[in-house]
Amino acid sequence: MLDISGALNSLKAGHSIERPGSNMRGTSYFVKNENGRDILFVRQTRTNSSEVIEEPTAFDWDDLIATTWQVVESPSK
Repeated sequence: MLDISGALNSLKAGHSIERPGSNMRGTSYFVKNENGRDILFVRQTRTNSSEVIEEPTAFDWDDLIATTWQVVESPSK
């Protein structure tokens, strides 16, 4: 398990990350380069659906203090 520092290093290395837990099921974060800028995105699977949504996001306080981050495989596009 990683703290936010380790999680950010994993993002910089091109990995997707997630925080396991019932309220975070189907949610992962990744960095995407748009117009020359690295932007944090969240990938979520809708409840009761296979639809996947990817949108820009920010970390909240619970994310910053969490010590349960882990690297996950990115779904293929």
